[in-house]
Amino acid sequence: MNKKKTFGFMLLAQSLSAFGDNAVYAVIMGTLLALVTGGTLTPEKFGAASAIYANCLFLPYVLFAPYLGFFSDRFTKKNILVTGNLLKAFGCLVGLLGLLAGMDLLLVSYLLIGIGAAVYSPAKYGIIPELETEEKLVKANAAVEMTTIFSILLGIIGGSLLIDNFKASASYTVLFFVFLLATLFNLLMDNSNIKNKEEKLKKSAGEFKLTLNKVIKEKYLMIPVFGTAIFWAVAAFVKLNLQTWGQNILKLTTATEISKLALWLSLGIILGSFIAGRVFKTGKIKQSWLFGFLMGAGILLLVIFPLNYGLIVAELILIGALGGLFIIPLNAAIQAKAEQSNIGKVIAVQNFFENGAMLLFTGFFWLLNFAKVTPVSTFVIIGGFLCLISALFLRHYLKKL
Repeated sequence: MNKKKTFGFMLLAQSLSAFGDNAVYAVIMGTLLALVTGGTLTPEKFGAASAIYANCLFLPYVLFAPYLGFFSDRFTKKNILVTGNLLKAFGCLVGLLGLLAGMDLLLVSYLLIGIGAAVYSPAKYGIIPELETEEKLVKANAAVEMTTIFSILLGIIGGSLLIDNFKASASYTVLFFVFLLATLFNLLMDNSNIKNKEEKLKKSAGEFKLTLNKVIKEKYLMIPVFGTAIFWAVAAFVKLNLQTWGQNILKLTTATEISKLALWLSLGIILGSFIAGRVFKTGKIKQSWLFGFLMGAGILLLVIFPLNYGLIVAELILIGALGGLFIIPLNAAIQAKAEQSNIGKVIAVQNFFENGAMLLFTGFFWLLNFAKVTPVSTFVIIGGFLCLISALFLRHYLKKL
């Protein structure tokens, strides 16, 4: 197997796949924002709808967690990646039908894309140790994370530009072909043939429970898994609040203008991931919680300083960079400690915690939105939470490792 070529095609495929996930969401949000501008949807309902659609991407990871690890370990990672992208392409076709049948079917279409993403993720991260040595896991994860975040960034911007300049049907058609192109790159990967033929679907729920218990009991796995869950939950929360903050506080009116806020945040994460891949060694996670604390402090800075756009850009880049430094060592530590024959299940457990946390935090965001808590106060709440939880880990837990 040509590992270098396979890793390259995997990066290309997952970049297009992540682009599509977020572009579809941006198209949906742009459609809803047009309803707000037209006066047929209130800002409060827009915030609630944002949380509901975001949960369509998180929910499948939680519901199907006991089975996702089975598929990733039982079959070759290449075939799982192909399956995930085909499910996403099918979701786009359902979205096209939803434009005719109503918004309820759009919800189903994004849920299908979420299922595809849930299938895709354990194989995407599980294939990295097959292609790289343990010493290079941090760099490999940094490459994957940088391209993923860059693709998320392009997806948010690209989807916003599509819906601001073209009909929704044209937007969905373009994204359907994006997922097909991602599938093609997956098909060009060499087959590693690393699979566990002893895996049985009927035993997968019980084995997931065993893996879950093992992760919880093994602090060298549980602490980084908990850390990645906190990172993605906070990131999802901040992403949602940037929309209401941009609309209500900064008075931005188009999907493209609002999406640029996420652009600066994503650029910062890319920068932080790049630095982490060159500075940190695999397994060194104590410093991650320091950067988690600083990330929370950075979020608080958004509401302390005046609303100067240049200053806001600098603050968002800083928050993102600290986030990249927070998560990259944690991901590498999980992959280094997990057994190769069982890594799909470990990553499925990781996804279970991450997406369960994102579901909780988006639900909390919906409650704050329902209670008419201002976007400024919402930033204070999430920034303070991240500072507190990071400080607790730094003080009480990591000194025992």
